[in-house]
Amino acid sequence: MRKQSTPFLIGAAWLATASLACATLTGGGGSGLQATPNAVLTQNNQPIGTFTTVPTQTWPQADGQALGPKTAKVLVQEFGDFQCPVCGEFFRSIEPQIMHDFVNSGKIRYEYHHFIVIDSNTGGTESHRAAEASECASEQGRFWDYHNMLYTNQQGEGSGAFADRRLKAFAPALGLDAQKFNACFDSGRYVNAVNTDVALGTQMGVNGTPTLFINGVAVNNPFDYNEIKQKIQALVPAQ
Repeated sequence: MRKQSTPFLIGAAWLATASLACATLTGGGGSGLQATPNAVLTQNNQPIGTFTTVPTQTWPQADGQALGPKTAKVLVQEFGDFQCPVCGEFFRSIEPQIMHDFVNSGKIRYEYHHFIVIDSNTGGTESHRAAEASECASEQGRFWDYHNMLYTNQQGEGSGAFADRRLKAFAPALGLDAQKFNACFDSGRYVNAVNTDVALGTQMGVNGTPTLFINGVAVNNPFDYNEIKQKIQALVPAQ
């Protein structure tokens, strides 16, 4: 788990998982999806570099940052930072299992919330800007595709992987209307929305990422899928 200063310690097993994730997350990945490398050379005469485009998909009952029915008896809330390498590992290893077992069938509602921690460590703004960009993608109904794009293209923290020009280049690569996306992004209209998510996380006791809540109760170890599955199954109404 990543936090603004020191790691959040919640047990030896979680520490081992976090250490492994932080040591191995500079490569690709993508939630079990097949991704295609793209080389984009410049935008406005500035280098963009190479990035990976993820396949777009149809998401179950997508509703902005949420998936699943609003009437679901179980609400799972994830607080994450798109630059956080441990969140990237969660995206690749745990999130696909939750999607497969519970979200795709409409058994639960799953919400993603922004919680910015890496910018405080690097002195930059890439995490916040990436979060804003995902909200602009959401305007075109593509939050979750852009969410996948960001986690798939993680690099070193504060490395420029989520520089504004790259965040803009991701949009047309996913088939978004670039003009609309850029107008949204340049306007800064989602600065307050991201800050509101962070405030919600703080209110709920979040101090590191990723943090997972099931019906408002924090999961002790977000990398223990057996615990997550058992807690959800205990709350999902019998089919």
